[in-house]
Amino acid sequence: MIGIDTNILLRLWLNDDPAQNKRIDALLAEHGSTSGSLLVTDLVLVEAVWTLRSAFDQDKDAQLIAVRSLLEETAFAFEDREAVAGAVTLFGAGSCGFADCLVVAKHARQGCDFTATFDRSMRKLPGVKVL
Repeated sequence: MIGIDTNILLRLWLNDDPAQNKRIDALLAEHGSTSGSLLVTDLVLVEAVWTLRSAFDQDKDAQLIAVRSLLEETAFAFEDREAVAGAVTLFGAGSCGFADCLVVAKHARQGCDFTATFDRSMRKLPGVKVL
């Protein structure tokens, strides 16, 4: 298994640096043919989606396309694929950021009764209790 860093995801999604994208293509050719061979951790995924929005001005639809593209490729592994898929659903349907959606999805998958927060913007997410 190979760990994928945020900058690799960004180059893969944005395809904005031909030299680096060529090296990514080589990495994928060598290691991407095995299911689950490329690990994208929660931290890397959240950081990459945040960077798409904040540094590259990508809208929610573009962010969703990016994350879904990883979920569609069996070569990519996640800490919890179902939680990432759940976060994509919450993010697509609501107004919260992807990171908040992933937190709520992971808590639900771990069997939490609810997610406690002071963040009022999360109040419409299922299983959230604003204190």
